[in-house]
Amino acid sequence: MKNFIFLMLTVLSLTACNSKGSKTESTDQTETTTETSTNAVDTTAVKEPVAELYSCPMHPEVKGEKDSECPKCGMKLTEPVK
Repeated sequence: MKNFIFLMLTVLSLTACNSKGSKTESTDQTETTTETSTNAVDTTAVKEPVAELYSCPMHPEVKGEKDSECPKCGMKLTEPVK
């Protein structure tokens, strides 16, 4: 009886492992297809320039657009963030 239970658990484990492998392969194929179509869209898309971030001279953790005000002290954000 113990051998039968062990055999059934082994068969179930192997079946579960094989099911995950086939799902992974189909997911990989889907991702490849998505990447290919995304690359086609990216080459035709117009890319806008990325706005530079600036920080407060007294509070470097505060970041935003140039000349906006720091919410902590009211100074303009003038230090470029690298």
